[in-house]
Amino acid sequence: MALTQAQLDELREIDTPTILNAIETFGVRPDTLGFTGTNIRYLAPDMGVMLGYAVTALGDTMSEDAPKSPDGMFQMWEAVDETPNPVVLVIKDFGDDPTHSVHAGDGMATLAHVLGADGIVTDAALRDLEGVKGAGIKPFARGLAPSHANNRIIRAQVPVAIDGMDVNPGDLVHGDENGVCTIPMAIADKVAAAANKILEGEEATRLSYLEPGFNLDDYAKQRGLTRMEPARGFSAAPVRREAAPRFSWFEPGGDFVPMSAECPGRMRLDGRRPIACSESRPW
Repeated sequence: MALTQAQLDELREIDTPTILNAIETFGVRPDTLGFTGTNIRYLAPDMGVMLGYAVTALGDTMSEDAPKSPDGMFQMWEAVDETPNPVVLVIKDFGDDPTHSVHAGDGMATLAHVLGADGIVTDAALRDLEGVKGAGIKPFARGLAPSHANNRIIRAQVPVAIDGMDVNPGDLVHGDENGVCTIPMAIADKVAAAANKILEGEEATRLSYLEPGFNLDDYAKQRGLTRMEPARGFSAAPVRREAAPRFSWFEPGGDFVPMSAECPGRMRLDGRRPIACSESRPW
């Protein structure tokens, strides 16, 4: 059942991380599911929160010999027209080259907006960014690329996965500069109230940190924690440990620099692998 305009407006006032925090309180899905990762970027974060019901599609622009038919595209537009407003168009790339595959530009964005869309989410690319923004469509994508190539929509209104986020037709989709998430419809009318309660609690906690003299003992008391004796950090008395094996790593200049490590196979943060002194050799 679609939300009221007032309920939608409430959700638009809340950032996506807090929406996800609120969803967690209902226990309706694992906390590790329902949101995108770093592969999807908001290309116009100044446009504010994106919110709408998902119309999904499979797209492929980089298969050179694929048949080009208008049927899939029109099926997608029919779904946008028939879905309650606002709509978020979610296009999954079905080809082999998502960094070059462009699924919308200013023309498609204009029609999408006329038919009631608020944004477009794709795990491939978009183009004509200024035109897309000018059309009023909030763009979420892997990035930008200049050519529509062999642009086609294969099929619409199918389950898709965008950067680890499963999306079904009709799902409520929320996004801002932090990323995109889905809001389960079973709790969608309750999420805003839960999110606002979380925001109030977070603000009260943040202000408590700024109280004069606030320290880690106060932090522990807030959370019912007990500090270890002695502390787990630096200690006045040195802790005696068994000597670790000595290893070296090869410097680009040809010198071996000594280091301590628990295991010669462990990679250093800079990518150089430690090797035993007795094995001093580059690789």
